[in-house]
Amino acid sequence: MATFFKCDGCGEAVDVPKKIGFIVRREYCERCAEIADRFVREEEELRKATQERFVDDRALLIVRFSAANFRLPDIP
Repeated sequence: MATFFKCDGCGEAVDVPKKIGFIVRREYCERCAEIADRFVREEEELRKATQERFVDDRALLIVRFSAANFRLPDIP
C-alpha cells in the first residue's frame, strides 16, 4: 500500500513533509513550512513580551498594594 502525504497548509501532495507543532503537529510542504515556522517564531516572541510585561506590571502592583508594610498574599 502506498503512503500519500498532503500539506496541511495548502493541501498539495508532498513527498517528504516537514512536521511542525508541539501539541498538534502538522505536516507541510517546503513553502508552507516557512509560513508555519514564522508563525511559531512570532508566537514565541509574543509569549516572551507578554510574560515580561506581566512581570513588570506585577512589580508595580506589589509596590502599590504593599504600601505601609501591608503583607500581600503569595508575596514573600
